[in-house]
Amino acid sequence: MTQEDHISKDGSSEDASFLNQLTPTQEHFLKKYLLENRLVEELHTFSDPLACQLLGKPFKTNLPKNGLSELPLLSFFFQNFLVSFPFITNNSEKNQEKFWQGTLQPFIESLNSKPLSNSEERQENITKRRQINKKFLSLLLLFYNSTLITKQELTYLNESHYKPSDTGKLDKFQNRLQDCSWRYGLEDYNSMKFLNDISINIIAVRTIKDKLPTEAPSQSWTRYLFSSEDAPPRHHYEFVIQIVTREKEDASYSYESSFISRHYKEFKGLDAALKKAFPGIMSGEVSNLPRKEKNDLGYNVTSRSGSIDSTFEVEDEDEDESNGSLAREKLRVALRGYLRSVTKIPALAHSIIVQDFLLNKEHSFSKLTTEDLKDYNLRMDHEETMLKTRYEFQQQTTKVMAQFAKDFEDFTQNLIMNPKTISELFEDLGKTSDINKLSPLFRTFNEWCKLEIAATLYETFLSQDNSNEWFNKCKKFHRLFPYSIVYGILRFTNPVNIVSKVIDLLLINIPRFSWPSWGGKPEEEKQNGTKKPGARNLLSLIFIMLLGEDLSTYEKELKNLRQEKLGPGYSLFLKRLENYTNLTYVEINLIKDEAMEKSQDLLLTILSTDLLEPKVTEREDRFILKEAFRSHDKYVKIVEDKDLDSAELYLNLKQYWQILVRKKDKDVMKQLWEEPELTNLIKDVLSIFYQPLMKLFAKSDVHIVFRAFQKFADDLVATLTKINNEEIYYLNSMEIYTKLKQLLDNHEKIIWEFIHNIYIKDDQKLFLKLINWIEKFLAMLRLKFADEELVKMQLSTNGLVIDEELALRQLDARVALVVQRRRLFKEYLSAKSSNIQTAEDMLVKEWDNINEQALGNASSGDFGLHSEDLEEFNNLNCEGELETNTKQSDLEKLLSTKLRELELVSKTVGTSELDKLDPFVKAELTRVLGGIHIE
Repeated sequence: MTQEDHISKDGSSEDASFLNQLTPTQEHFLKKYLLENRLVEELHTFSDPLACQLLGKPFKTNLPKNGLSELPLLSFFFQNFLVSFPFITNNSEKNQEKFWQGTLQPFIESLNSKPLSNSEERQENITKRRQINKKFLSLLLLFYNSTLITKQELTYLNESHYKPSDTGKLDKFQNRLQDCSWRYGLEDYNSMKFLNDISINIIAVRTIKDKLPTEAPSQSWTRYLFSSEDAPPRHHYEFVIQIVTREKEDASYSYESSFISRHYKEFKGLDAALKKAFPGIMSGEVSNLPRKEKNDLGYNVTSRSGSIDSTFEVEDEDEDESNGSLAREKLRVALRGYLRSVTKIPALAHSIIVQDFLLNKEHSFSKLTTEDLKDYNLRMDHEETMLKTRYEFQQQTTKVMAQFAKDFEDFTQNLIMNPKTISELFEDLGKTSDINKLSPLFRTFNEWCKLEIAATLYETFLSQDNSNEWFNKCKKFHRLFPYSIVYGILRFTNPVNIVSKVIDLLLINIPRFSWPSWGGKPEEEKQNGTKKPGARNLLSLIFIMLLGEDLSTYEKELKNLRQEKLGPGYSLFLKRLENYTNLTYVEINLIKDEAMEKSQDLLLTILSTDLLEPKVTEREDRFILKEAFRSHDKYVKIVEDKDLDSAELYLNLKQYWQILVRKKDKDVMKQLWEEPELTNLIKDVLSIFYQPLMKLFAKSDVHIVFRAFQKFADDLVATLTKINNEEIYYLNSMEIYTKLKQLLDNHEKIIWEFIHNIYIKDDQKLFLKLINWIEKFLAMLRLKFADEELVKMQLSTNGLVIDEELALRQLDARVALVVQRRRLFKEYLSAKSSNIQTAEDMLVKEWDNINEQALGNASSGDFGLHSEDLEEFNNLNCEGELETNTKQSDLEKLLSTKLRELELVSKTVGTSELDKLDPFVKAELTRVLGGIHIE
């Protein structure tokens, strides 16, 4: 019996099966599962080198014209939203065809043929769902599940069922923030932030004065001008660190606090020792050791002017001639951030190196001196002011958001009635360049943008532990950037031609007589002596050189692990790890499947599986394998047992594996740069996306805006420098807020004038087309309200023999799985909220709450998005972040464990009967999507 026999002329199903017994809730979840299953399958298929052919035109294909039947979901999205992207369609048909067939298709085919690692190799997780890009899957699932409906879908949406409200919204922090304590004391252990049961805080900086030695051969020549008797005092700075450790005792914790004083040189020694002992971890997971600053001298407490004494510093000795209050404050918070990034990782936190640095009994002490306490209180007062400034930004943003939510509500109602509302709003820009004469929504949106930008500037460059490092990098870039030269080019020449010439210079092929020493010959040339015709341009050579430097670093780290950590006795297992990284996708997936079937760590499976060579046959090797398994068990319990020595073998093998994976990825990227497909793609992307913008900007007097941007950058750097070096020590929260807000107020006029000019000069209507393209998504999501039959899927068993009782049991298990997952995330978010103790954590969370208020009383359902699907999307993103996070908190580990247990329970029921519907669903999606045409 054919599909047509089961569908009547009006499209309704005549199939009498278990499907007719489903409630609206069951039908909805069945549709969602079938869509997710189909997307997973299609995304897996798209990793094939010839996947472009399955999408059909405009790709070159030898397949039948109706390629939609092979990948119905991906093909529809591709044809209706990617092919029609305005910047692409703005080109001639010939150029569009060249881009799709001559550039993008060869690149995708080349990329898909390369064995790039995924996050499983990177982080050793082995769940099947993470073999695809989870975010892309969740986005497409959100889009299609909200667009396509079933017979009882609208009934389901209007009845009482498991909605996001069941999971509960978190309480707003507004009241808690108003009454919260902005600081905690040295013994307020419950308010401290613990990482692997260790809380780190650098609470004070000691200034130690002494006389210069008579002979100082390593010092500056100016030291010899002074004798030992009349020499000025030399200042050494030592950082007083409070270390609080905790241990679980029944339902509560016991705490132990101690202090230790460390010089900056000792931090350098710690960093060097950790890099030698843990090369794989330190190179990828720990922030760099911060550098010292010559102007980090604090201020004179007796002068509100914040004047700073002159600086006299020798980098190697950490000394100067001044001793202002809050001296070395920037370095203090930066070093604190560094130590916290170290203690986030269990293997580092419980290593002998870190334990000796933090808890050395010979150098630690239990009480602070009077001077220490005085310095501590000054620094905590300063941190309190910084936190209150962040709060001030939130307060002001909340006030604007209240008005924005009201204006946005009116806009939402118009948008629901008229999908072209966004276009009409954009057209207001053509009427005036004065922001004060635009609609109330625009004006409120402008105020909100300025507050968000000002808050971001403060958070990024002033208030974080690593803010000073970021600010110095940006300030250096600003100082070196050739603004005047670029301004002259933009004003007196055609920027499009200049950019084109630069692109040609970077991407034009050059003769290759021999390979540069940093890049090395490609593997195939080494083997057969033939030269592969590929990319031989300046840009590719630059990247090949940079990648070659990274590869050289990895080789050194691997050599260190082989020779100093593992030794020749482990050569068989190191060879197995190397062989694994060279396997094909099919072979790698077989090993991953074995690991999943055994519920085993992937690295242990690689070491023990019979699918890899060389085989583990010798008695000595089998003994080492058993030791690796025992070491893994200890590694899992590092936090509990604090026994890193027993886990050292597994840790070293894991580092060796992770570096091999990174090295393999760099090798693949190097191969891509050696081939012409990547550089051709870069050239075409610049031509299609960049040049139209440059032509438009040239007509919009971009040189005037560029000069205004330079002035803004100058003012921004000057303002931040003044605040950072002087005013931050004595300005109150409102004064800092006002300075940054005023800076943006002073420069907003030129931005709106530029946007207005772009609208006026945009004769090709690029931006209007872009907005129309966005409106296509809104129109698609609301089709079910406009024409229900057009997007209705008719579910059917298609004459298949299905165990109805088992199918219903499997479906109910899927519903229970989704509901349980929502409850787990609710419990996690509630626990996370209740665990927020410090004002800093509250401030971070409050930004999320503020942004949630932007829609006011409008809901996602007004736009056609299922609110519960949106919740699922957020949960999937949260789960993806958990899986790739190697530094999970106890709460995150608990959630991950419960999610895995839930998946294992659901697998006992399986989905075998539901999966039988997939072929029919594929055909049904082809029918439904083939009938949808969006203008």
